[in-house]
Amino acid sequence: MEFFPDAKTLLSIGSLHVTWYAVLFLGGAFLAYGLSLRQLKKWGYKEELIENFFLMMFPIAIIGARLYYVIFEWNNIYIYDPIRIFYIWEGGLAIHGGIIAGVLFGIYYFRKHRCDGLRIADAIFPNVLLAQVIGRWGNFMNQEAYGGIVDASYFEHWPEFIRDKMYIHGEYHQPTFLYESVGNLVGFFLITFVYKKYGRKKRGDLAWAYLTWYGMVRFFVEGLRTDSLMLGPLRVAQLVSLVFVAIGILGIFGLWDSLFKKLWPFRKEKPVVLFDLDGTLVDTNELIRASFIHTFKKYKPGYKLREEELQSFLGPTLKESFLRYFPAEQVDEICDYYRSFNHTHHDEYVREIPHVRECVMTLKNEGYTLGVVSNKIENTVRMGLSYVGIENAFDVVLGAEDLEKPKPDPSGLLRACELLNRGHDDIVYVGDSVGDIKACKNMGAYSVAFILDKQRASEMIAQKPCAYITDMKELITLLKEDKEWSDVTI
Repeated sequence: MEFFPDAKTLLSIGSLHVTWYAVLFLGGAFLAYGLSLRQLKKWGYKEELIENFFLMMFPIAIIGARLYYVIFEWNNIYIYDPIRIFYIWEGGLAIHGGIIAGVLFGIYYFRKHRCDGLRIADAIFPNVLLAQVIGRWGNFMNQEAYGGIVDASYFEHWPEFIRDKMYIHGEYHQPTFLYESVGNLVGFFLITFVYKKYGRKKRGDLAWAYLTWYGMVRFFVEGLRTDSLMLGPLRVAQLVSLVFVAIGILGIFGLWDSLFKKLWPFRKEKPVVLFDLDGTLVDTNELIRASFIHTFKKYKPGYKLREEELQSFLGPTLKESFLRYFPAEQVDEICDYYRSFNHTHHDEYVREIPHVRECVMTLKNEGYTLGVVSNKIENTVRMGLSYVGIENAFDVVLGAEDLEKPKPDPSGLLRACELLNRGHDDIVYVGDSVGDIKACKNMGAYSVAFILDKQRASEMIAQKPCAYITDMKELITLLKEDKEWSDVTI
C-alpha cells in the first residue's frame, strides 16, 4: 500500500489505483445524494426509494457521460482504437451527457413510483451544482479542463498549489476548472437560500433555475477552455448550455406548464383530501370529556380533572393521555373501560358540526378522493361517521390499529395514499389539533387547521398551518384555488 504515489493518485494497492479524480467525483455525488435524501425524507419519501434511484441512476449517468464524450471524440480518438471506449480511467466524461441520461432515467423511475417529478427535481438539482463544484477539483488534480496560456504574473496573488498545478506542458494556463467551480458554488447558495425563499413561484422552479444558472456559467467558461468537444467550428458544450438556459427560463415563466399541462409531470390533479375525526368531522368534545371524567371516577376516585387537563386530552392517543396518570401495566384495562362508556353513550353526547355533511358530499360529487385518518380505533371512527351520515363518502378510513405510529407521525397519511394508489405529493389534511398540523409538517403535506374550539386557536396557528378555516364551507372554496398542495416551507 502506498499513499500519494503521484500527483493524480491518492492510494495504490498493487495494481489498484485510487485517483483523486475518482474520490472527488464520488464525494461530490454522495454529498448531493445525502442532501437530496434529507430533503425528500422530510417530504415523506422512503429512504429505500431514493437509495434505489441513486444506485441505478449513478452508473447510468456515468455511461451517458462517457457515451456523450465518445460520440464527439469518435473521429479524433476512438475510430482508431475502439477498445479505448472502455478505458474510463483515462478520463473523458462529459457532464452534459450524464445530466441527460440521469434525467431520462429519473422520468421513468419517478413516474413509475407515482412521484411528482417537478417536486423531486426541485429537491435534487440544486444539490447537483454542489456535486459539480467538488467534481471540478478532480479535473484540477488531473490537470484538465483548463484554459488558454497566461503569463506567470497572472498567478501573482494566487495560492501556490493552484499556480503550480496550472503549469502544464511548459506553460501556465487559466484555471477554468476553478471559474466553473466558484460559479456553481455561488449558484448553489443563490438558488438554495435566496431564490427558494424569495423567487420561487411553483414546483419545478428550482430545477429550472439550476438549468439557467449552470447553462450560463458553463457557456462563458467553455469559451475559455482549450479542450472543448467540437461539432465542426462550434463548441458542443456552449450549444447545449444555451439549450439549458432556454429550457430553464421558459420553465420559470411557465411555458412548459401550459404546453404540457395534460402530461406528467406537468399535469395537475385534484389533491387527496384527508380528515381527522374528533373535532373535525364530528363534535366529540363533550363525549371525550364525559368519558375521561367517568373513567377517572373509577380509577382515580377523588381526583378532580381541571379544565386545562380536559383540554389536553383532545388530540393525543388514549394511551398517551392515561400514561400521564397511571402505571403502564394498567393502561390497557383503563382504555377498555373508557371505550366501553364512550361507545355506550356515543350518540348521547356527540354533536354534528355545521356544514360538515354538505362539505363532504360536495367534495365527493366533485370527484375528490376522500379519507379519514384518526388516532381513535376504527370502530369508533366509523360510529362517528355513521352518526353524521357520511361513512360511505370516504374511500379509506384508518383508525389507531391501522397506523404504524399515531399522529403526529405521518405514517397514517402515507398509508392512506398507498391504499388509494395515489402519490403523496398532493395531500390536504384537515384537522383540529396541534398533532394534526405536525403530522403534515412531518411529511410536507398541506395542513388545514379547522378551528372549532376557540380556546385552541392560538396554539394551532402557532404551528403555522398552510391554511386555517372556521367553517367547513370554506374548505370547498380553498380547494378551488390554484395551489401546490404541499407545505412549501418544509
